[in-house]
Amino acid sequence: MKNSFLLAAFVILVMAVPLKAQECTFFYPMEKGTIIEMKHYDKKSKAAGTTRQEVIDKQTEGGAVSITISSTFFDEKDEEIMTADLTMECRDGIFTFSMDNYLNEEMLAAVGDYEFTIEGENLEFPANMKAGDVLKDGKISLTIEGMAMMNMVTTVHNRKVEAIEKITTEAGTFECYKVSYDVLTDAMIDMRSKGIEWIAKDVGAVRTETFNKSGKLTGYSELIKIEK
Repeated sequence: MKNSFLLAAFVILVMAVPLKAQECTFFYPMEKGTIIEMKHYDKKSKAAGTTRQEVIDKQTEGGAVSITISSTFFDEKDEEIMTADLTMECRDGIFTFSMDNYLNEEMLAAVGDYEFTIEGENLEFPANMKAGDVLKDGKISLTIEGMAMMNMVTTVHNRKVEAIEKITTEAGTFECYKVSYDVLTDAMIDMRSKGIEWIAKDVGAVRTETFNKSGKLTGYSELIKIEK
């Protein structure tokens, strides 16, 4: 099952901003026009799709810095599934990014042309994380109109910084925070999974791994390209 393949994304440190914003550590490139690509694989290392993200806007207001990212999701045949905009922000020393990344890929594909609304509590990454830190939970709710008001709620919890490790992919070698977490998706049936992501300053997600509730690998994603 392809759960949480489309993880993707965080933000970086900006210099010419007020003091509180400078205290943030960003986990995504801030330069407008930067493009990042993540390749997704199933448990047998067979290509399962690609996510292409581009920084399309950057705003500084009231001591906060935010960027808007256009994310396009492609299937294993390189056919476009959907495009969505994500927002990442640094405010008062806390970096946040949209929980949209944790929506189930198969569910999004099934939405088709139906109208839907998204609400949630975004994930937070404080400055100066270290091994052993416990991070705040995140939650996102997807309501689909025209399908008997179908609802899906995804919660990312038990988030913990496990270690600081170097990870090498096609895009290079990066020093990363290794963060583990559990995912609960409540729709017509409950789906539980686990995940590990390696995130780097100025880059974001370098590698992610997803596991079923029994701890068996179900898929993984790797950073394959950064273009500035």
